[in-house]
Amino acid sequence: TQNKTKNGVIYYRVSTEDQAQFGVSLEHQQNDCSRFAERTGVKVIKKFHDDGISAKTTNRPGLQAMLKYCTTHSNKIDSVIVYKVDRLSRNLNDYTNILVLLSKLKIKLESSTEAIDETPTGRYIGNIMAASAQFDNDVRSERVSSCMMTKAEKGFWCWKASFGYLNTLDEIGRKTVILDPQRAPLIGWGLEKFATGLYALEDVRRMLNKRGLRTWRGKEISPQLMNRMVRNKFYIGIMAVKGQEIIGQHEHLVDETIFWKCQEILQQRSRGENISRQSHNEHFPLRHFVVCAYCGRPMTAGFSTGNGGSYPYYKCYHKKCPSKKSKSVSKEKFESEFVEYLENIKGKDAFLKPFKAVILDVWKKKYKELNKDRLRLTKRIEDLEQEKLRLIDMKKKDLLDDEDFKISFAVVKDSIKKEQIALTETQVEDFNIDEAVDYVFSLIGTLPKFWQEANYEQKIQLQGLIFPKKPMYHFSGFATTQLSPILAEKQAFDRNNSSKVDPRGIEPRRPDVKSDLGTFPGPTVKL
Repeated sequence: TQNKTKNGVIYYRVSTEDQAQFGVSLEHQQNDCSRFAERTGVKVIKKFHDDGISAKTTNRPGLQAMLKYCTTHSNKIDSVIVYKVDRLSRNLNDYTNILVLLSKLKIKLESSTEAIDETPTGRYIGNIMAASAQFDNDVRSERVSSCMMTKAEKGFWCWKASFGYLNTLDEIGRKTVILDPQRAPLIGWGLEKFATGLYALEDVRRMLNKRGLRTWRGKEISPQLMNRMVRNKFYIGIMAVKGQEIIGQHEHLVDETIFWKCQEILQQRSRGENISRQSHNEHFPLRHFVVCAYCGRPMTAGFSTGNGGSYPYYKCYHKKCPSKKSKSVSKEKFESEFVEYLENIKGKDAFLKPFKAVILDVWKKKYKELNKDRLRLTKRIEDLEQEKLRLIDMKKKDLLDDEDFKISFAVVKDSIKKEQIALTETQVEDFNIDEAVDYVFSLIGTLPKFWQEANYEQKIQLQGLIFPKKPMYHFSGFATTQLSPILAEKQAFDRNNSSKVDPRGIEPRRPDVKSDLGTFPGPTVKL
């Protein structure tokens, strides 16, 4: 047994930082371990290494390959040789676990530069070395973390850039972030679309994917990422660091008023509304938009096959729907009835000219009211900004403790955001009202044709503009409880100026129908 050749493996590792600071190259470690093996009569049968990888974790390809090799060839191996204990691990727990594994395999751990062995003294020295390496790591991490926090407090982002930004260095070599020239414009466009209130979040996500927005890994935007994007305060210069909100120095991706409008819409809508039409199908623009009049559930759609063909249809999927009628209808019939419904709700062309005069008169009055509101809101925002400065001044003079300051400051900031959103909603762009009204009325006059010729996305947008609440289908026509303001006013005007129009609605009254939505008069539209 004494003449038996001892076999061993060598493991060596270097991180970029080690090589830069101490010049401890892989070649140097390998040579030193090989010389140690030769001096102690160990035949090296395998070498493993990790290049440019930290020892904070055991999840290293070279280390894992070495441990696996030792496990499967334990009867051939007598020792594992390292240059230093910290090459193996810089974490005491990891070092202990590796040592326990090697001990079970009856393999010695040896260092070419440190006096570690299986004696109590040797094990003690090994533990001291591992603990020292971990202590050194912890001190470095704390120092780096403290340094990064100091930079963050000055408004500089030191971590991985938020989606829509890129990491870079400024002119004096400091870590910072800049807008991603490819992704930022698309994200901003998406938030602006959502802020209009015309689209569900899922609609915006689908449009962004269609426009080519991709993740860093080249994948389409997921619903989860879309949800994070629309809520990401980093886009308006607010950095979240260790539970604190800090004003950053980076360029804003989107205007604050648009961002806060998005938050308001998210609060007003249910989760279902924001993810509606998740499984969209461009063959069926009314799918999930129209609800069954008898049970209040959204109508679904699909294709049935038979007789050698494929037949598109809409249907109510609710098994317990109280309707005694057929619960499915062909796509052609369903959409034809919807077009007829659009023809009915657009009103009579003969009253367009006098109605335009009414609209222009109302516009002038509303415009004056909006100007008054804008002046009031602007003055309110100015007062709140002064209040914010006053609180900061009081804090500097130690007239407010930290908790009172945080609460008061947050209240003022929240009030400013709300007033800014309200101010944005009163903003009226400079445009020719006569031309605008002519354009809207020309659209109303050709509403059915426009919908038929529109593409899928245009249809979805138009449907949202016409119907603030989803229309209902009762298998012999459509009905709705609410139309857009312009169409509602147009119908009211038509009724008041024509004795031919049924005063109860655009269609004769049918027997009342009960549903989960309440009682409504069949297909009659009460406006």
